[in-house]
Amino acid sequence: MNTITCPHCGKEVAVDKALEGQIEARVLAAERHKHEAALAKLKAEQAEAVAKAGAAAAEFAKKQLEGEKELLQKQAAADLELEKRRIAQDLANEQRKANAEQESLMKQLKADAESAKEDSKKLREDLGKMMDQLRESNKAKDNAELEAKKKLAEEEAKIRAEVEKVADEKHHLRQLEMEKQLADTKKALEDAQRKATQGSQQNQGEVLELDLEGRLREEFPLDGISEVKKGQRGADIVQTVKNQSFAACGILLWETKNGKWQPAWVPKFKQDIREANANIGVIVSQEMPSEYGDMKHLEANVWAVKPRLAPVLAAALRSTILQVDAANRNSEGKDTKMEALYQFLVGPEFRHRVEAIVENYGMLQTEIEKEKRAAALRWAHQEKAIRAVIDNTIGMYGDLQGITNRALPAIKTLELDAGDEELVTEQPTLL
Repeated sequence: MNTITCPHCGKEVAVDKALEGQIEARVLAAERHKHEAALAKLKAEQAEAVAKAGAAAAEFAKKQLEGEKELLQKQAAADLELEKRRIAQDLANEQRKANAEQESLMKQLKADAESAKEDSKKLREDLGKMMDQLRESNKAKDNAELEAKKKLAEEEAKIRAEVEKVADEKHHLRQLEMEKQLADTKKALEDAQRKATQGSQQNQGEVLELDLEGRLREEFPLDGISEVKKGQRGADIVQTVKNQSFAACGILLWETKNGKWQPAWVPKFKQDIREANANIGVIVSQEMPSEYGDMKHLEANVWAVKPRLAPVLAAALRSTILQVDAANRNSEGKDTKMEALYQFLVGPEFRHRVEAIVENYGMLQTEIEKEKRAAALRWAHQEKAIRAVIDNTIGMYGDLQGITNRALPAIKTLELDAGDEELVTEQPTLL
């Protein structure tokens, strides 16, 4: 083995081994350089292939996006046109339905009015026939019969007027109660504690009595209306029925009750009627048994009625008393026919006719009010539904315009006006 001595350190180094290491380092360096050159070439080729593939993919995506955009525009236009047609058809159907319902309502109201008119006409015809038969049998009763027909016509008009006043009866009583409470307080401050302990029931009873007395005075100015003083035996109000000549023809006795209905009221009231020598007695009660309804003929000369129908019943009963008195005055000595007339006037047929007049007018007014409320509610629901359809259509149109970047054809009725667009753009953006 060949060796050489290092001139610096004096150490011997093998020449073969040193040359072998240098050669090996040069070979490794050459291989590394060759490998790096091949790797760089491979990376360049891969980058070029990726660039070409990306360009091809971008071109394909662009074409596909343009195709999908065109298809979406066509589909949106078709859907919008279809929705417009459906909305127009729905609106037309709703309008036809509303018109049909309104026409049906008007026909029903006209039919009800005609029916009420026919019933009233038949009543007048029946009464006219009865009066004509009595006139033929005895001409001396002509004046009484004509007066009776006139009174019946007047009572019918009064019944109509009274039915129209039914709606504000409770409010009227409440107002009178408050006015009376104020007047009582101003009149007697020292009795305020005592009246407060008595409770509202007694006070409302007094208000009911005062209101009935005032309405009787207003409706029948010719009659004598007198109040039975507190603490005295008897009913609450005595109505002396008088004719046009101010002659007393009979007595209507009134008893007002504000509590729960008591059957014991009737026997006591019958005793009051006998003691007052009255023709007919009426119990006016705020609360009545459900089977009685608003008005009930309890016995031969005893009636029960709610306050709102008291003047109506008073008019009918007063007319009966006047007719009986007129018949008695004009046909003395003809007891048989007068008895027949009296029996008719105080019998169930006449009572049923009076009740039918009151009930039919009340039912007609109630039905008309129900129809008005139902029509108003139905129109409100239809208007709300139409408003929702329009709002949803506008919202869908705006969404499609936003998706397609306003590429859809403009629909003038769904677009904002220039002034509205300015208002929208001027609104501050919420962060």
